[in-house]
Amino acid sequence: MDGLDALEAELAVFRDAARRGAPVFSLDLIRATLRTLGDPQDQLGPTVHVTGTNGKGSTTAFLRSLAEASGRSVSVFTSPHLISVCERVRICGRLVQPEALAAALREIRTITEGLSYFEALTAAAFLLFARRRADLTLIEVGAGGAGDATNVMREPAACIVTPVSRDHEAMFGVEGVAAIARIKSGIFRRGVPAIIAPQPPLALAVLREQARAVGAPLTLAARDWRCGWDGEAFVYDGPLLQVRSPWLSLPGRHQAVNAGAACAAFEAVFGAACDPDTIAEGLRSAYWPARLQRLGAGPLTENYRGAIWVDGAHNPAGAEALAAAIRDRRPTLGGDRVSVILALQAAKDLSGVLGPLCETAEEVIACPLPDSGGQEGGEGADPSAIVAHARSLGVEARQAADLDEAIRLSKGGGAHRIYVCGSLYLCGAALRLNGEQADHARA
Repeated sequence: MDGLDALEAELAVFRDAARRGAPVFSLDLIRATLRTLGDPQDQLGPTVHVTGTNGKGSTTAFLRSLAEASGRSVSVFTSPHLISVCERVRICGRLVQPEALAAALREIRTITEGLSYFEALTAAAFLLFARRRADLTLIEVGAGGAGDATNVMREPAACIVTPVSRDHEAMFGVEGVAAIARIKSGIFRRGVPAIIAPQPPLALAVLREQARAVGAPLTLAARDWRCGWDGEAFVYDGPLLQVRSPWLSLPGRHQAVNAGAACAAFEAVFGAACDPDTIAEGLRSAYWPARLQRLGAGPLTENYRGAIWVDGAHNPAGAEALAAAIRDRRPTLGGDRVSVILALQAAKDLSGVLGPLCETAEEVIACPLPDSGGQEGGEGADPSAIVAHARSLGVEARQAADLDEAIRLSKGGGAHRIYVCGSLYLCGAALRLNGEQADHARA
């Protein structure tokens, strides 16, 4: 059995043994498992814990790039993956090998049962990170914060809360941005700096309240650090660090907030050891796939004079950011007809996602949500419901049997630009169909 087969066999055990029904946000089982393993989550070097609704992955990518540009080794745990589960675990700059991840999962399997897929991968990441410590470890929350499997570290060096908005409300059984912010604040620790990106007023009030209750010092956007654009240049002004970068490597004006949060976290962890030129270099080198990523040469783009983009926008805030990017690109890329290919999980806010997109697209093509390959996530939304809602907003809309057909329909309809969005699983399927690797998956 080769490494990939061994890894798939181990993952299958956790898929089959996972608790059934709705997610159970309890840390009891993973804490017990980690205790048996010697609490590897508390044997790491400086660690940054990242939560929020949008921008977690991009912020983590920027922070990783800043640290690596400064000569530091970085380990990273993120989710979900696009093509290979090994994308989730990067050890000292290199992707985990299938054999190593399989061995860690096997070790975990021998001491416990009932862990979910995500819990098992989280425990495996902590185990592998502890056995080869990096100068900086970045841990991205899977969903929420308080009850997330990653929320088991006793004292990280810092935590980050990226912009909070309404998402996953049905999953958590809550409603409103204040309730979501309260869940996110569950990662706060006494004495651990909490870097807070720009937030809606209700979310910010809750984060302040929870930080006071816990004793976590806040580093607030607009008070303690500022970021934004000066023309096309990104600028950051923090307590110790002032940075100007001619551009950011991740496209979209919304990325300024994510880059700013990464700079603030870097300051919090490494203090005065921040060189502005090195930081600017890191900001220009970060990469995170399926965030306004243009597909390269491949089967999907062959003989097509337009452009195909993939973006993980799956909630209203993400859709608004994508719509803004579509508007920004119209004058420079030319061509008037934009086609959006959309698949969503059934629990997502269909109206909130379609609203911004239908203001900028001439056509929406709905397709079924691809198989996640056993990853986290719920059932897909009915494509016919997406079509009906898009039409009610005055936009042309059609249904496709799958992503491949959706792209053919978009091309046949004369689209100059095609945006594949609504789910990272759909983005991963597009990359796979085009014969591309997720770039952050390249060792």
